[in-house]
Amino acid sequence: MFWKKKQTEAKPTEKKAKVKKLSPIDIIMNKIEQLVLGDSLSYHLPPIYGDDLAIVQLNPDYPNTGRKYALFSEKLVDGKPCGQRVRLWYSDKPRDIASWIHSRDGVPYS
Repeated sequence: MFWKKKQTEAKPTEKKAKVKKLSPIDIIMNKIEQLVLGDSLSYHLPPIYGDDLAIVQLNPDYPNTGRKYALFSEKLVDGKPCGQRVRLWYSDKPRDIASWIHSRDGVPYS
């Protein structure tokens, strides 16, 4: 009535490397982490959020004072930046900035 299962040898199989698909927040966060001093990332926000640009830069005063990343807003005039930036906030965590941009449906601006 009760039988024992036969022990079978496990076939050596090649393990496939699982590639983790990055979320949109992770993609934005990786871009922010790759910033160097003087570079910036620009994201266009939809009209419901002011039809502005969200600009991420490294804070030039970071090692001495302040936080590492700065987030600015800039108005668009006829589809082009007007040149006057307004500081929104600073953060040491790129995930905070990336989630803020993603929650407002920001798309890369070129």
